[in-house]
Amino acid sequence: MGAEMNIVAFELGSSAIRGILGQRKADGSLNVLGYEKEPVTDWILKGVIHNYDKTTQAINAIVQRLEERHKVYINKAYVGVSGQSLRTVGNKVTKQFDVKVSITDDIIDSLREINSNQQYPGSEILEVLPQDYIVNGRSTNEPVGVQSDRIEGLFKNVIARRTLCQAINRCMTGAKVEVADVFIAPLFLAGYLLPEADRRSGCALVDFGAETTTIVVYEKNVLRHLVVIPLGGHNITTDIAALLHVEIDEAEKLKRTYGKAYIDDKLNEKPEMINVSGDRRIESEKLRDIIAARQQEILENVWHQLKGYADSLLAGVVFTGGAAYMPEIDNAFINLSHFDKKVVLRQMPTTLGYNTNLRLDLQSNNIATLISMLRRGDQECTSKIPLEPKLFEEEEKDENISVQPQAETEKGEGVVRKPITDEQSKPDVATETKAEEAATESEQKADQEVEQDLPKRPGLFSKLWKGFGDMVTKVTDPNT
Repeated sequence: MGAEMNIVAFELGSSAIRGILGQRKADGSLNVLGYEKEPVTDWILKGVIHNYDKTTQAINAIVQRLEERHKVYINKAYVGVSGQSLRTVGNKVTKQFDVKVSITDDIIDSLREINSNQQYPGSEILEVLPQDYIVNGRSTNEPVGVQSDRIEGLFKNVIARRTLCQAINRCMTGAKVEVADVFIAPLFLAGYLLPEADRRSGCALVDFGAETTTIVVYEKNVLRHLVVIPLGGHNITTDIAALLHVEIDEAEKLKRTYGKAYIDDKLNEKPEMINVSGDRRIESEKLRDIIAARQQEILENVWHQLKGYADSLLAGVVFTGGAAYMPEIDNAFINLSHFDKKVVLRQMPTTLGYNTNLRLDLQSNNIATLISMLRRGDQECTSKIPLEPKLFEEEEKDENISVQPQAETEKGEGVVRKPITDEQSKPDVATETKAEEAATESEQKADQEVEQDLPKRPGLFSKLWKGFGDMVTKVTDPNT
């Protein structure tokens, strides 16, 4: 039985910034009070903030609406992080003793502390996930009490670029909101979609997003692998736009209307003609070739990350996310990987265990992540707004003294913040530039390592670029 408190959480996505306000009752029940979002164009890409000012202004707009509609002052918030810079790195810590000792909690804590001090150039540890302990040559999850002169601790460290957390703090501070804690969004989503029994048996969650595809692998109810691939559904859309010389909106519509992730040659489907930009027509098979080529590249990268765990995934692979609704995506994956266990598309549960009068999209992964953050949060994030006091009494006013009322008071004094201007939201750029430049070189090396680890694009797509001139009525070189 805890105290009643208001929790605020934010999710900074590539398509929108979302904020949620919830009240957790003393009995543990959750009431979602408010939900707001601001669209994002191109200033947050693959989870990386590229425009601090616009991000700050969007956060501030969400905060103001939540405050005004629910009569509270937001002091702090939890922020979920995702995107390309997230990844797991394994680490082993060993302690050797002169004689056999009984392994204690203090020894385990010392292993974890040593691991937590591990340095990664340009990155920082967001969360430490113990994997196993090796004692007397045997793997165990419960080493305390075992007699041994040596112990090895195996850990998975979830890391992200240091500049990612710096950017989040900079934008939240610019909106006058303290960051209560940073949560790893993919792990919260996995907690909702993967039952404990599946995580114990071994399973993987593949979240197909617009800009990225996130892979999470569990075995024995322990996270074994987390990686973010910098490819998503939007890459398919841009391929269509480039090859067919159409606008992005039309390309997205063509993808949703005619798209298939897998083309079964045995079906001998009769091709149809599709109108493109009004006066042009192409065969539907050509469009599907474009879509299938890029989809195959994405799935090859997914399988590249999963194949090392394939024998352990007894509960199979779960697909989710907006781009997972491409028809035949499960068959495309099975045909590519020859994975012999179940592959399922899983939507969000019909209920997420909360009360609200709001209309919320239950199928939205972002809503699930935000609500899970509300449940995890343990700090009061708001304060009440009292009636605004008079700045001075009329009878005390001296005509010879000019009193200028403040435009905004400090937090907790009850005045709703005014919109932050560009100048107000900008921190000391000169001070931060050196720190950002210092991390650039190490970040570029990390990016190169990720890119080198990705399989090459399949040959089908490159062939399409070369022989695409006969696909449209008017021949045009797609490389120009």
